[in-house]
Amino acid sequence: MDRRRTGPLRRWIATPLAATFVLLWLGTMALFTQWRCQRLEDDVYTAYRNARDELDKQLEYYQNNLNNGLGAEAEAILRNNLSSAALYLSYLDGGMALVVRDGAGAVIRSQLAWGYGHENGVDVGERWYLELDSGLDDTGQTALAEWMMAHRKGAGYSLYPPDSAAGGDGTYARLTGWVEEGNTLWVKRIELIHPDGSTELVVETQLEGEPTDTVVLRHLELRSALMPSWSWSNSTGGENGPTDMSRRLANIREAQAILDRELAGEDRTVLRDGGFAGGGYSAETGELYYVAVQCGVLIPALRENLPLYASTLFLMVLVLLGLTRYLSRRVTEPVEELSARAKAGEPCPEDGPIRELNTLATAVNAGRGRLEEQLSRERAFTRAAAHELKTPLAVLRTHAEALREDIAPARRGEYLDVVLDESDRMAALVGSLLELSRMEEGGALHREVLAMDALVRAVFDRLALPLERKGLHLKLNLEPGQVFGDRARLESAVENLASNALRYTPEGGEVSVRLERAGGWLRLAVDNDGPSLTTRELPHLFEPFYRGDAARSRATGGTGLGLAIVRTAAAAHGGTCWAENRAGGVRIWMELPALQSV
Repeated sequence: MDRRRTGPLRRWIATPLAATFVLLWLGTMALFTQWRCQRLEDDVYTAYRNARDELDKQLEYYQNNLNNGLGAEAEAILRNNLSSAALYLSYLDGGMALVVRDGAGAVIRSQLAWGYGHENGVDVGERWYLELDSGLDDTGQTALAEWMMAHRKGAGYSLYPPDSAAGGDGTYARLTGWVEEGNTLWVKRIELIHPDGSTELVVETQLEGEPTDTVVLRHLELRSALMPSWSWSNSTGGENGPTDMSRRLANIREAQAILDRELAGEDRTVLRDGGFAGGGYSAETGELYYVAVQCGVLIPALRENLPLYASTLFLMVLVLLGLTRYLSRRVTEPVEELSARAKAGEPCPEDGPIRELNTLATAVNAGRGRLEEQLSRERAFTRAAAHELKTPLAVLRTHAEALREDIAPARRGEYLDVVLDESDRMAALVGSLLELSRMEEGGALHREVLAMDALVRAVFDRLALPLERKGLHLKLNLEPGQVFGDRARLESAVENLASNALRYTPEGGEVSVRLERAGGWLRLAVDNDGPSLTTRELPHLFEPFYRGDAARSRATGGTGLGLAIVRTAAAAHGGTCWAENRAGGVRIWMELPALQSV
């Protein structure tokens, strides 16, 4: 047996119980997660619809600005407003991108990073619009967002002059780059100049060339689509909420790619799960507009359900521990008590709370009783065998010592005859012991179809001379019948029945043998004219070394093992044997399964 597979009952109970609880918990959490994913998918489509509505408003606002003569500045305003409208999915780390292509063919996109500012204060002086995306790769976008998170004021980074309502410490921003029509600055570098004269670099883009323009802003607003949502930060006292910048950046890039494929007229614009796009066309103005979304909901659902997972897992562990403790008291403790008592050889309680354990305890007690009974029989057998050997050994020693002395020659032959007789008796006893031992070991039977009547007749024919010497009359009444058995063992059983009858039938008596069929059985009855036995003695007649009289008289000879051999042989063939008193003697029965006649 592989001992690695063994273990205490508590573990064998707790392991599948824990596995069942874990599977149930996983299944339940999977259902909750699926439900949450569906809710978040609804939120994504709601955000998409809100962005579409906002896009419609901004297009109207854009047309009004154009009509008011703002020209290129109207495009800059629209670009910043589209960037703000693309933040509806930031709390899910989703990506959203908006694009407008006006009737003149100009393409205006939402930005990852954007900003604006005024030269002399809030809404005081020239207003400048910042173009950052053209000079920032993914690494630059992430670095700028991280700087803004470290210096966050509100929805992004805000710089105010000291005389404003928000107040400031006198720090101002110096921006270098290239100015183009519409007060748009293509940014190369943004630096903060602090009151002590120190300079802090905010961002430096990868735009090539030497900047030609420098702009100083007392009021500056910087925004990034990679920052945690403002709603989270506002509700937590300004702290940045959970965000996965790399995941959000990848989603925004894919949303931008969807728009590129839409504008290029490709057949397949959406390449990843969680992506889609929608838009429209204004025949009146010639404007084409789209909103693209790329947002997986599984990770946000897992993140939002994390408190639920933790609390239910903690509750499950508590329930599992409590249930395991309860089962330990109700199941494992009775089993451990049963095991300890069985190991110590003590009687096991049969009145416990578990019916199956009571049945097991009954079986253990019964087995213990049978074992004690068997040990008792073996001890009795050993004592009896020693007793049977002690007498002939004593006789042998007595006569052997006498032979060493100077005795009369006429008696020397008599003593030698006694020695030989006792030696023969001991040899017969040892042979019977060996035969009984072999039968009780339950070795394989060499079965064959046997004519039981012929076998019985052959055995008694061999006893014709001993019967004649004792003057006994033999009466055979054998009904034909067959058995499927071992010839040697059945001959030994019949020989012992015959020897028993020959031994206990007085001179001039009769030995009667009858073989008859009784249903599916063959019954062999051997009668002798010996003395009857008491009712108490009959059940013990087939025990080793048992003789009918309590004194175990050796006058009749024999080893005391003959009927024990008969019982063992009958049991090996699925049969039985018994004894009963009859008028004028004792009858010994042996019953065997009979073969059906063909």
